[in-house]
Amino acid sequence: MLSTEELIDLLFLVSGGLLTTTLVFAVLWVRSRERALKARLARQDSDALGEDVTHLVQAVDAIAIEVERISEAQRFTALTLAERSNAAGGARRLGERVITPH
Repeated sequence: MLSTEELIDLLFLVSGGLLTTTLVFAVLWVRSRERALKARLARQDSDALGEDVTHLVQAVDAIAIEVERISEAQRFTALTLAERSNAAGGARRLGERVITPH
């Protein structure tokens, strides 16, 4: 049989080992949770960034379409005015005054 002192020493040894392993596992668990949270935040940031970029690309595409429509309207207006001017006045002579409608 073990003496009381030997039992106390064994109890301290076992308790110390259990405390050490518990602390090691706790530290490892906290670090793994921290890495998991960082990975989740990075993924959310990249998703949010991807959504922002997609929104920006869609906005630029919409602007490009509107600019194209404006340029088509300007071309049409210029062509219509040129045809109207040729049909109404014909070829003007040099020095002839032009009365503007404003």
